[in-house]
Amino acid sequence: MNKESFEKEIREIFDEDFIRRTKALKKSRHIFNPIFYILFTRLVELSAILNEVVLPNSYEIKELFRTRKDFLQIDYGTLGEAIRRAWLNERKRGSEYTYSSNIEDLLYILYRIGRIQSRIDQLIVKHTSWSKESLSELYFTLMSFLIELDDNLNREIDLEK
Repeated sequence: MNKESFEKEIREIFDEDFIRRTKALKKSRHIFNPIFYILFTRLVELSAILNEVVLPNSYEIKELFRTRKDFLQIDYGTLGEAIRRAWLNERKRGSEYTYSSNIEDLLYILYRIGRIQSRIDQLIVKHTSWSKESLSELYFTLMSFLIELDDNLNREIDLEK
């Protein structure tokens, strides 16, 4: 496993448009944080690996990824319904929620999250040596990057105030 190569490839996944739209969501104090969402889903996967719920082999890891994808589809449906109901509530009360001003960014980000997660899956499979330690190291590298990315976005937003 080449940790530097893995981290470089992870950084390339998060393109300028995704970062710009994530920043716009954060600036508007939107409730959804896509960086945290990705971090949290990967934290759950890492926990399953560390606690030996999932064994460090290709089949089980790919099953773990497939399960996460299934839940992402459920999340999309639930989030879509929540947005629809919030919109109905806005109309009923006669005023917008602050999230409504960034609905385009939110929908774009939700669309991209599935692709980003799939690309991360591919990189994990590509860079692991199928041991618990190797997989854990990749996940910790990924999570460190996500925390750094979120922190950098917060700092940029603070400087713009």
